[in-house]
Amino acid sequence: MWFKRCRRSWDLGSRLRRSLEPVERRSVLDLDRAVRDGLAVYYFPGMWEWDRKVVLPLAFAAFEKGLRGQREEHDLTPAEEKAWDGALAAGRQLLEHYLAWAPAVDGFWPVRVETDFDVQIPDPATPGADLVSPGGEPVRYGGRVDLLLVDEHDAYWVVRHRLVDRFTEPELLALDDELVAACWAWELFYLGMRISGTIHNELRLTGEPPDPAEPVRRPRAPRTFAQARAQHRRMYARAEHVPDEVVSEEGGGMFRRTRIPRSRAVLEDLGRRLATEALDMLDPALTVYPAPTPEHCGACHFRAPCLALNEGADAEAVLAAEYRTRPPEAPPEGRLGAVTWSMNRGAAPPPQWRNRDRPGSG
Repeated sequence: MWFKRCRRSWDLGSRLRRSLEPVERRSVLDLDRAVRDGLAVYYFPGMWEWDRKVVLPLAFAAFEKGLRGQREEHDLTPAEEKAWDGALAAGRQLLEHYLAWAPAVDGFWPVRVETDFDVQIPDPATPGADLVSPGGEPVRYGGRVDLLLVDEHDAYWVVRHRLVDRFTEPELLALDDELVAACWAWELFYLGMRISGTIHNELRLTGEPPDPAEPVRRPRAPRTFAQARAQHRRMYARAEHVPDEVVSEEGGGMFRRTRIPRSRAVLEDLGRRLATEALDMLDPALTVYPAPTPEHCGACHFRAPCLALNEGADAEAVLAAEYRTRPPEAPPEGRLGAVTWSMNRGAAPPPQWRNRDRPGSG
């Protein structure tokens, strides 16, 4: 993402390059992350047949735990404390409305939630081979799927939950390379599975909640757990029917769910472009330059050294004083859905957990 936004920021922060991060990270309220924590519990496959009266408190608890976990990472000012309290109340109200609306439109079976994937990128110039760096290291692409589901037609879809200020234009959702890349990568991660498309589940804090009297599409009666599990294991299964058009379901002014079919041509083109970008990143002669915009710079951690470079000042002194090398990254143990390996071609090996040698550990 940052390689496309600004090569200078990518150069300073990427693990392929300088791999730096601020010594003191800014306090950032991530309500979107906390809402997704709650939805991950609500859509957890192992609890999909449970009484919703049992599941709802667990979903709210996951949301509040996520938000409080962010709060504990920082020493907050009184103004920040007030913002945190307001976000907790607003997010809880949002989830209350969503979880009242969702059962009427959830005509699917969840397969995985909050699942990390990591695959080796195929070489488009050499069929059957994968990209490697100049040093012979495999070139990998990783990410996370909020929700993988199978619908009433036995079609698989990748879902993203997003907290938005306003609903996104369908044309822009169709251009969402990151979610299409997740579809493309998942088919490598789980060989034999075919992804039919993407579902963009947008939630707004400021919208009008759904009217309980408003007619909605009633989903087909849910299958039993055994039936859904048998279907999921039939990895070669293709969809019986996938509509060609973009389909949206609205929940008042608060929720919108947009389903976009993704063709073979779209996924294959994404794979080729991803490989091209990876080769650019590995090019030792790559030109690094800034691409300043208010949107990108507002979210960037490297504004101070960037300004120093623009003004011809000593940017290295700024980097030495205010930044450090990023620590190694590892999937957090115990996180719901924290699986980053599979047995398929190009998948990363399972991590070696710190407690693997403890007595009684599996």
